[in-house]
Amino acid sequence: MRLGKITSIKLLSAVIASFVIIVCCGIVGKRDLVSASDNIMYRYEMLHDQSKIDQKRDERDKARSDAAAAKEKADELSGQAGQLKGELAKLNKLSSEQYAQYEIISAQLAEALIAKADALDAYVEAQENLEDTKKTFSDRISVMFEYQNKSTLEILLESDSLAGFFTNMEIITLIADSDSQAVDMMTVALDDAQLKSDQALAEADSLEGVINEKQGQLSELEGRIGVTSDALEDVNTQLSYYEQQEDELNKLASSLDEEIAKLQAEAAAASTPKNGGGVNSGTSTPASSGGGGSGALSWPTWTTYVTSTYGYRTHPVYGTTKFHSGIDIGAGYGDAVMAAGSGTVIYVEEPCPGQNTGGSGYGNYVIIDHGNGLSTLYAHMRDVYVSNGQYVSCGECIGEVGSTGTSTGAHLHFEVRVNGSTVNPLDYLP
Repeated sequence: MRLGKITSIKLLSAVIASFVIIVCCGIVGKRDLVSASDNIMYRYEMLHDQSKIDQKRDERDKARSDAAAAKEKADELSGQAGQLKGELAKLNKLSSEQYAQYEIISAQLAEALIAKADALDAYVEAQENLEDTKKTFSDRISVMFEYQNKSTLEILLESDSLAGFFTNMEIITLIADSDSQAVDMMTVALDDAQLKSDQALAEADSLEGVINEKQGQLSELEGRIGVTSDALEDVNTQLSYYEQQEDELNKLASSLDEEIAKLQAEAAAASTPKNGGGVNSGTSTPASSGGGGSGALSWPTWTTYVTSTYGYRTHPVYGTTKFHSGIDIGAGYGDAVMAAGSGTVIYVEEPCPGQNTGGSGYGNYVIIDHGNGLSTLYAHMRDVYVSNGQYVSCGECIGEVGSTGTSTGAHLHFEVRVNGSTVNPLDYLP
């Protein structure tokens, strides 16, 4: 009898202790949720300006309309080859050199207008996505607050048994976990909208200058009709915001070449990893095929959608040639980044840990040495899970996709190097 009483007391004490813990956790959880929700809604109100969105939408539509007219004009110039009719017939009086310049500038103007419309479209799309996410967030938070308005004591009294009480608390905990994910989703939407808004508006502004310059050049040429004179000396223009960013990344990629070769040499001289394979036990370097991938490496993300390829690209507006030192893979915020092959981490840079955006250059990035001169680089990450000197296996999660550094949205910039020099990653992927 006495033993049963002691057991009952112990059970009651355990219930009380559990009750106190749950009450405390509930209070803390509610405070955290309220604080996060208030902060998110404040950021939303600061970022989401409906009148500005409507204005930029109108600007985008006008840019598309102007682009269609400019492209039609450019196509006529290209197709008629001096047999122009109607409004453009007067251009037949231009010298051949002036006419060639006019044709080039007209095409550049059309491309600049299209690029401006695309930039504004990215801004509008980011804001619309933010609005949709905000609605979902508000609904889920409202449900959570409804549950949390009940005290733990009320839940205990309403439960038909102790087991029922813990079941109810577990359900509320699952809801809280779900809303923690909602907070993360809303934070991602805010960060992405902020990034794309800033980037897109900066690009639209820089392209506005290009558009004005091109229109001025065309007017100047039209003013020379019937006058013997040279063509414009320079049809090129200042680099746009995106072009400047691409230059920044190219400089960083070039500066890494020697550094990576040096780090690989140090890794080769380092002690053998625990698996006994040595730093050269990773993926061996295949010959560049130039065709289909060799499959020597695995895809570093769940998606194989490439948004930007490796190699030289010519800009349609500026005629400038830029080199892209890797491939961009269209993964989303928080997606797993996996080691493309087994090897040793030889470099970790994490200036903004746990952030969706921020920093410059590659942002948060990792370099893995796979042995035999082969290395891979993973850039613009949100989180990095590995550290220098750590041995990783092929397919092991090394971090999360983000948009840190010089980046216009969530993606993974993936590079492959042989003895420090970049090669086409697609030659090594299946």
